[in-house]
Formats: sequence, C-alpha cells, structure tokens
Amino acid sequence: MIDYGEIPGGKNELRSLLYPYYKIYPFKLWSKYRWLKNSHLNQKLPHLNQQNRWVTVIDRLGAPGDALITANVIRGIKHNYPKIKINCISPNSVLIRLDPQIDAINKKETFYSFDSSYWELIARKEKNKNVVAFNLERLGIFSSEYKSKFYLSTKEKEWAKSMVHNIKKPIVAFCSRSKESVKNWPIEHWKKLLKQIGLNCSLLHIGDQHEPVFEGITRYAGKLTMRESAAVLSRCTLFIGPDSLLMHIANGLDIKSVIIFGGSRPVSCFGYTENTNITKNPDCSPCWIHDGYEKCYNNIQCLSSISHLKVLDLVRTSLNN
Repeated sequence: MIDYGEIPGGKNELRSLLYPYYKIYPFKLWSKYRWLKNSHLNQKLPHLNQQNRWVTVIDRLGAPGDALITANVIRGIKHNYPKIKINCISPNSVLIRLDPQIDAINKKETFYSFDSSYWELIARKEKNKNVVAFNLERLGIFSSEYKSKFYLSTKEKEWAKSMVHNIKKPIVAFCSRSKESVKNWPIEHWKKLLKQIGLNCSLLHIGDQHEPVFEGITRYAGKLTMRESAAVLSRCTLFIGPDSLLMHIANGLDIKSVIIFGGSRPVSCFGYTENTNITKNPDCSPCWIHDGYEKCYNNIQCLSSISHLKVLDLVRTSLNN
C-alpha cells in the first residue's frame, strides 16, 4: 500500500509526481531510510552541491502566492549551493515557469526533497519570523533576501504595452480581495478611496472573478490570466491591495505598492520592506485565521478601523516619491 501524503495545493494531478511512502515491510524500511536522510538535508547539501545532484523543492501549501515564496526559497538555496539542480513541484507552476534559478518544474520528486511550507508558523501564530528565512534556516542557511522576482517574456511585455498605451498616466492598479476574508478591507472603504484616487490617476482593476464591481473603473478582474495580470501590472506606477498573490507579483516586478495588511498576518512574516505596509494590531493579532477552520469574532476590526483617508495619504505619498 502506498500513501502519497499531502498533495500540493490539493491538486490530484500532482499526486503521481510525489515520492511514495510505503507502509508495509520490507518496502517501509526504504521509506524510513529516505525520511531519515531528508531530515538531515542541511548536512547533505554541501555534498549534493559538489556532486551536482538534484533536490526537489515542494510548494506544499499551494496558494498562488506560495509559488513565489517557494521560488524565493529556491534562490536562497542556489545562492549558497549553486551547483545543486532544483526541481520544483507546484500547483501554480505557470507563475514560475521563466525563473532561471529553477532547473525543472513538476518532474517526479527526487530522493532528496524539501517542503517549502510554514505550517509551524501558522500553528504557533508567529509574530516575527519571515517565511523565507524560516525555511532556509531549516536547511542551515542563515542569510536570506526576502525579495520576490517575477519574470515576463518579451511577448508578454509587448502585449501589456499595447493594452495600456491609450491610458493616461499615472496608472494605479488595485485588487480588493484575498481568498481569506480576514485580509479583506471593507468594500465601502475601497469605494471612498478609489473615488479620490480616480480624480488624478487612471485606475485598473485586476484580480480574479470574485472581485466586486466598482463603477466607472477599467476592469480586467476576472478577464485575464495570472500572467496577463502580471504583465499589465508591470506597466503601472503603483499597486494597492491586500496580502495576496498580486502583492508578491508587484514586488517581483519592482512596482511600488501600498499593502493593506490589517492584523491577521504579521508584516514581519510576509511584508516586503520596499512596500508601504498598513497594519493594525489589536490584542487578537496575529490570528492567522483560515476560512473554514477558524472565524473572526471581532468583525475584523483590525481592517475596518483603517480609514480610507489614511490609505489615501499613503498612496499620495508613494505616487509623489
């Protein structure tokens, strides 16, 4: 009997890529041996580097933003062990398909493997540890750069240029929704903010089909793929949004961003220092609440208490700098 364990992002199509764990002897001995070797991967990396060996890094949590966090972890590994070849298993491989630090994507899991995840931070409701630093320290790497990188093709860049060439500058892109409700700033606050920004800027609404409708604003939300959204974002002056995939993409494209964090996730864990990160930290923060597992009983006050005037002031400052 074979148990494939946790499937990245719950995507069953990735199941066949995972290294099997055998529950019945004598094959179970091999699985235990492999588990033991991988539990000491930090000690093996110098040797694997010398031999140009393969290591698989798994984006186990599987949210779109986690693909770019995993790519950041891979860059940290490659910086210290440049001869190691990296295979990345991710349910959102399209986001990292042009990353030059990744040697293979969604090939079969190799003997040596590492989960790029942060279950422990979620469980203990971490307040300070950065997610990339946490993963690299598990591998014995104690220096890291928390900076996203997103790679577009020449064709994608040219397409994006044609999409916005008639739009007046400055162009401000925004999305208003994360998949986690505790990350979502109230819609009424968004309406007030966008009304003010729209007086002097062109607004582009990006994101997925679940974004609400804002009248009088150019809407690409739900109409573009993730990569197309990234390409359009690359032509913008500023991005505004929650802690979400587009925050990571904007940082990877070096687009200035105003990120409305609230208090559910710590800025020190996920926030980029290049961004303007807006937080509120009540006693219940950080809660790390995930929809379907826990619920906020404080009406998400950490977000609702952030006024549109505060965000507007920080948006204006970012546009003027």
